[in-house]
Amino acid sequence: MSTPPPPPSGSGDDPYGSSGSDDSQSGYGSGESQSGYGSGDSGYQGAPDYYGGSPSSDQDNNLGVIALVTGIISLIVCQPVGIAAIIYGRKSQAAASAGTANNGTLGTVGFWLGVVALVLMVLAIVGVVLLFGLGVLGASSYSTSP
Repeated sequence: MSTPPPPPSGSGDDPYGSSGSDDSQSGYGSGESQSGYGSGDSGYQGAPDYYGGSPSSDQDNNLGVIALVTGIISLIVCQPVGIAAIIYGRKSQAAASAGTANNGTLGTVGFWLGVVALVLMVLAIVGVVLLFGLGVLGASSYSTSP
């Protein structure tokens, strides 16, 4: 167990900053600045911004989210949006490997959703072309002459 830190300098023996038993002089709602605990010269450190391992930067996390959203949209609604999902997915993966993002999995999922959407679009186009071609060939084999 550690010992508590010493009181801030300049506040006397009372660590709470009050000078007597009169509670109306200073307190939590009085609007006066107490010496020590609210000021920057108290010598106390604030809590760290993170707990656990090393801090990871998240400045490029939006790339993974964009990749995932465009991948879902491309799969459900509009397949050409899959191109954007692939591009943002690769950017997200690169940012995660560079350490500027911590959600590379979202980019990977968005990338593959974009790939699946584009493959389905190509298969649909090939199917329509084949059906149209077979229809034209089938229609040309019938003769309308008596």
